[in-house]
Parts: sequence; structure tokens; C-alpha cells
Amino acid sequence: MNVGPQITSQTGATKSGSPLALSRAPASDLLPWCYWWSIAEGQLPAGMRIDCGRVVDHPCITIIYHDAWTAGTADGEQVWHPGPHGRALYFGPQSKMMPLGISGKYVAITVHFNPGAAPLLGFPSNAEMVNRIVDLDEHFGRDVPLGSLVDLSASHEKWLAALEDGFLRPLVEAAGRKAPDALSLEFEQQCLANPEISVEAFAEGRDVSKRTIERLIKQTFGLTPKQALRRARVLDMGAALLDVARPEDRPEIELRYFDQSHRVKEVKAFFGMVPTDLQRGRHPFLRLALEVRQRRRLDALNRLKPDEIGPWRDPNAEPRSGGQNT
Repeated sequence: MNVGPQITSQTGATKSGSPLALSRAPASDLLPWCYWWSIAEGQLPAGMRIDCGRVVDHPCITIIYHDAWTAGTADGEQVWHPGPHGRALYFGPQSKMMPLGISGKYVAITVHFNPGAAPLLGFPSNAEMVNRIVDLDEHFGRDVPLGSLVDLSASHEKWLAALEDGFLRPLVEAAGRKAPDALSLEFEQQCLANPEISVEAFAEGRDVSKRTIERLIKQTFGLTPKQALRRARVLDMGAALLDVARPEDRPEIELRYFDQSHRVKEVKAFFGMVPTDLQRGRHPFLRLALEVRQRRRLDALNRLKPDEIGPWRDPNAEPRSGGQNT
């Protein structure tokens, strides 16, 4: 792997120094709608620009601070400047890796929504938002930028508490606390635990028609069920290639493909590169995004204890409590 100059990360790193994120579940009362928080904070060396990528399987809000992000979306290349109070961006679900360019200093606070939750809270339909980004403050007509709720001099935990209290809970209450469809959440569990299941087998196991599942998942995931399962398999494969999956899980992940040719084809279709290029290249922010999902996956499957860090993480680089040096 091409290492080169190191990115300074305040929210954790791999044992080889690639930046990672701090991540945890939201407060219990928000779990029906949001399944995960992540915070990435760091600094690129002077003059360095990283053209990398990002992957999210379900809609999320990411608030960015400091320097601009450039993203390759379904609407073309977009440059997002955070401004003095940060910029809150709503990312729709992705059918493939989204190109992402970053330079300078970055802080990114992300809340990930459960399948089907975001439209219940006033966001556009998932099918309309595939591979797209919109400005959250413009979408809701907010006079006060969402990013201004965060005091960057405070601790990471205070950042999340401010956003839960000042935005998420009021949003859920204003939407009447309507919870996402339980069948969609069951399908998401299969995507995490058993993505080689067929749509027919899932439908039969719930005593519903295949057509019902296809219609529901298209609505709540933004993709067809087959696309969602295929994406889940390749996200796990990408995590294994970039060494942010448990080593003991890799044989299981590889066996989801018929043969090496099938694996190469799927990785290239999603990431835009063959597995060897993905594994050997410098992809720090793609690795970060894949690790966030992998950590969530292992948490959902009870394969890591609540306070246990992933075996790929450097224990000496874990974020410390207290105020941040931003």
C-alpha cells in the first residue's frame, strides 16, 4: 500500500496510520430512526489533496467544517464550502462509490438513518436521492445553520448531545414519531448478517410475496432488494481489502462470490477499480467510511463488545475525552 505523508487524525487511526472515525450508536430513544453516529476529524499535510471516495448505504446527514469537499454526484461534480458555521449536507443512498476530494483540515459529523426513516422525517424519497447530495438547511428553510449547534471547542460527546437535543429529537417529534417499517429493518439485518440470502427466501420466511418485498425495499432503500444485497456484499469485500474487517471474517466474505472473476467484476462495478488497485492504493477516506459501516455491522451481530475497538485500530491513536484542539 502507498503510505506517503500521514494524515493527522483526532478520531482514531489504523495501525499503519490511516485516519478513522469515532463511532457509536445514538441515544436509545432515537434508535428507531437513526442507527449510528460517526465523527471524523483530522488534518492533511500542507499541499496534499486526497481524491478518494465515500460510501453510504442509507441516507445520512454529514456536517462538514473547515475546508471544502468536492463530490462526484448524480448531478455532476459539486463543491461544498463549509463557511463559518459548517455546512449540513444530506446524502442519499449510494448505488456505487461516490468520488470525494478533500484537502486541508476537516471535521465531519455524520448521523446515519435507518432504512425508510429519512422520508418519514421530511426528507425526499430515497429513490429520488440515489447518489445525490442536498443542502439540509436549504431543504428545511432553516434560518440558523445546523452546524452552529456544535461548539467545536467542546468534546466530541457534547457535539453529538447538542445535535440530538437541538435537531434530531425535535425533528422526530415534529414528524409524529412515526417509526420505519419493521420489515425493512429485518431486511437490513439480513444485509448485515446474511447478504447472500435470496429475495425469494427472505419473502417466504416472512410469509409475504416477493413483489411486496421488492416494492417495499425499493421505497425504503432506494434500490431493489437484489441491488441492496449486492451492495452489502461488496461493502464487506471492500472493508476486507482495505483491512478494516476482522481477519477471521474474510473467508466468509470471499465465499459469497462464485469465483475470483465474479469478485473482480463486482468490486470494479462498485468501486471503479479492480481489487488489487483498491487494496494497494491510497484510499484513506474510503477506508474510513467502510470502517464505520463495518463497526456498525459487528455491533449489530454482537461480534464486538460495546467498548471493544476493532482489531484493525491502533489503541494508542484512540480519541481522548475533553475539549478538542480545532
